[in-house]
Amino acid sequence: MTTAAVALPRPVAKFPILGWMVDDAVSGHDDAKYYFIGNVVLTLVLAIYLFGYPLLIVLALAAAALALTTIVIFTAADMFENRRPRRRSARPSRPKR
Repeated sequence: MTTAAVALPRPVAKFPILGWMVDDAVSGHDDAKYYFIGNVVLTLVLAIYLFGYPLLIVLALAAAALALTTIVIFTAADMFENRRPRRRSARPSRPKR
């Protein structure tokens, strides 16, 4: 059993079944996180079985949008840098011939 206590965000903790599952996965027994992952995977498989191919397409589009957003955020980090602009140093003048 893990000894570190992690506080869940209030909306997640108040959500009836999902909150209990997440709380148990975070602060419960060591094998609870594997049961949580199994439950999430089985819920997705059941939803795909019930709603069919359109749900699979929507999940793929959401994953592609999330991946593209992540790539843009990671590669645009230089644009939001908080450093001051560098000053140009005074170049010594060329010697006259």
